[in-house]
Amino acid sequence: MMESRTDGRDPSDVAGRLTRSPGSVLTMGVLALIAGVAILVWPHATVKVIAVVFGIFALINGVYGLVSAIAGDERTSGTRVLLAFSGVLSLGVGILVLRHPFQTMTVLTVLLGLFWVIGGVIGLVHALASRSMPGRAWAAGAGAVTAIAGVVLLAYPSVSLTVLVWLLGLELLISGAGVVGWGVAARRELRSDARVGAPHPRARHA
Repeated sequence: MMESRTDGRDPSDVAGRLTRSPGSVLTMGVLALIAGVAILVWPHATVKVIAVVFGIFALINGVYGLVSAIAGDERTSGTRVLLAFSGVLSLGVGILVLRHPFQTMTVLTVLLGLFWVIGGVIGLVHALASRSMPGRAWAAGAGAVTAIAGVVLLAYPSVSLTVLVWLLGLELLISGAGVVGWGVAARRELRSDARVGAPHPRARHA
């Protein structure tokens, strides 16, 4: 009978470790920062350009959310549902935007606003509910910024292309910085815990 594991490791366990690692959190933050900079410095940004950049980032974020929900064994059922919903939402919006890059500013603005509000609220609730999460204050801050940006877009759906570009770019930069801070805080906390748990050098030679 063939074994479903390779080298004694369960693929789902490996995926879960990757999504929980500070490195993966840092990667998501850096990707958000890169996307934000790309949008802000684009010389002739159009609605289609914004839609494509946003769609690609939404797909990456969706895959990350789904893997976190499915492979995170230590997560509660409520947290899994939130992450899974956020992942499915991100994937759906990303596919929709990439397949049909909207030529109407209002449609793209409303869709982006709804995505930010729902995703931001989910991220904020997840951070507040996960008391043991390293760097949860940074994660909560990133979620709050995203939700506020979504509310602003929904309140003013008829913004100009220039305003939309700046809002999208700044939101990605601010939330990306928050996620990077979350990853750095998580890495420091894990290193601190490892030092506390490690035996004292003198004890090793005793």
